[in-house]
Amino acid sequence: MFQRVEYTEWHTLFPKIGFVLFFLAFGIIVWKALKMGKNESSKASRMPLDD
Repeated sequence: MFQRVEYTEWHTLFPKIGFVLFFLAFGIIVWKALKMGKNESSKASRMPLDD
């Protein structure tokens, strides 16, 4: 009556691609933040308060 749903391998590909894209984007953002100079980081921290 009930049948077990078996996923083929291509169904598991989408979450893996999503995880890799998220990890790459996060890594690039962290890398750019670490490489940012002191002047640039202080300017970026004041941006929300500037008119």
